[in-house]
Amino acid sequence: MDEQPQNVPLVERFHRAEHLARELSEHLQQSLLPRISALRHAAKVHDPAQVSDQEIHDRMSAFTEAEAFASGIHNKLRAYLLSIEQETRRILNF
Repeated sequence: MDEQPQNVPLVERFHRAEHLARELSEHLQQSLLPRISALRHAAKVHDPAQVSDQEIHDRMSAFTEAEAFASGIHNKLRAYLLSIEQETRRILNF
């Protein structure tokens, strides 16, 4: 799905934007938010016997990977939405 949105028919842009929005929402709910919550919880524990530096590092790595994935989806979605806006403005002569 790395092709340029402007090279895709308008109706297909709507479908792809909808798919990306759903994918982003699911990723945020199922991956990113639980990982940031786990990181916050671990960071509040001040006892190294309960939460090691390695565990904090692992949770931080998991969060940054999830955030990078979310950013990638967001960038694709934004490109499709901007392309849809430009095409509809062109069609409607705005």
